[in-house]
Amino acid sequence: MTARIYQTNTQGVVDPNRYLLLTTKKNELGVAYEMDTREVLRPYKKQRIGWEGVLIDIIPPNKRNGYTYGLVFASLYAPNEDIELDHAVIKMEPQEFKRADFSQYTRYYFTAAVASYYKAISILGVIAQRESFMLQNINMRKLRELPESKMTQPTMYVATRIHNIMLSKELRHTEQELIDTVLQTPNDGSVERFINDCTNSYRQTSVSKKEIEETLYA
Repeated sequence: MTARIYQTNTQGVVDPNRYLLLTTKKNELGVAYEMDTREVLRPYKKQRIGWEGVLIDIIPPNKRNGYTYGLVFASLYAPNEDIELDHAVIKMEPQEFKRADFSQYTRYYFTAAVASYYKAISILGVIAQRESFMLQNINMRKLRELPESKMTQPTMYVATRIHNIMLSKELRHTEQELIDTVLQTPNDGSVERFINDCTNSYRQTSVSKKEIEETLYA
């Protein structure tokens, strides 16, 4: 299934030349998700970029993440490069994590390095290595709370979650109702909290937090 979601410019006006073409499939939770390699980061490989983003989750150390701490940021935006990301999971060493003071659903400014990794995928039965991109190595000295955002709602993250909710078999809200609520909610991290709570309420499968982390943040 594909959907085209148009984005707004910095003045909040819909830009017909900027849109997200989402190709979705169902994951183990029955929730559609975007197949994204973050190709937009390729030109900045091995460079450090400044970002703003809302901290939506902190993943504890486990075997899957090499016993490091993971910070999950949503609604990411790099103003100098004009890059927007749906979300990113950024690993942290325990020593760095212990020195930091984080608040969930708070918007932060930080700098992070762009790195790449390879993951095996199957294309028509043929195994291939796909290069994807990620953020790593947050500069803790430059991490600070950011009271105001340069982004307008709905962000890529929020728009994608609204799209996913609309795929539910038993809808309790219309798409316009969700968008209206988003536009009336303070853009200080509260929008991301609302859309995550709404997404969780539509999950049809009862799973543990660990299972959700392993599915969404793999």
